[in-house]
Amino acid sequence: MNFKEVKRGYAPNEVDDYITSLERMIASYKEKDDAIKNAIVSAQLAADNIIKNAKAQADEYRLQIGRELERMRSEIERGRVKIQEFYEMYANVIRKYFINLDNKAISDLNSCLNEIDRLVDRLSIESDFKLS
Repeated sequence: MNFKEVKRGYAPNEVDDYITSLERMIASYKEKDDAIKNAIVSAQLAADNIIKNAKAQADEYRLQIGRELERMRSEIERGRVKIQEFYEMYANVIRKYFINLDNKAISDLNSCLNEIDRLVDRLSIESDFKLS
C-alpha cells in the first residue's frame, strides 16, 4: 500500500513500517485464530470419539450384564427345579416310611399280642388255671 506524500503528513517510512507491523500482527492473529479453530475442531473430534467409545463400552456392559442376569435367572430356575425334585423325593420317602411304619407298627403289635396269648395259654396249661 502506498500513500501520497504531502507536506503536513506523517513520515512515509514510519507509516510503511507501522502498516507492515500491523500486517504482521493481523497475520499472527489469523494464525492464532486458525490454530484455535483447529484446536476446537480437534477437541470436538476427541470429545465425539470419547463419547462414541463411552457409548460403545456402556452398550458392551449392558450386554454383559444382560447375559449375567440371564445366567442368574437360569440358575434360579434350576434351583427351583431342584427344590421341587427334592420336595417330591422327600414326600415320597415320608409317605413310604409312614406307611411302612404304620404297617410295621401294627404287625409288631400283633406279634406281641400273639406272643402274650401264647404265654397266657402256656401258663394256663401248666398251672391248670383257666381264665374266663
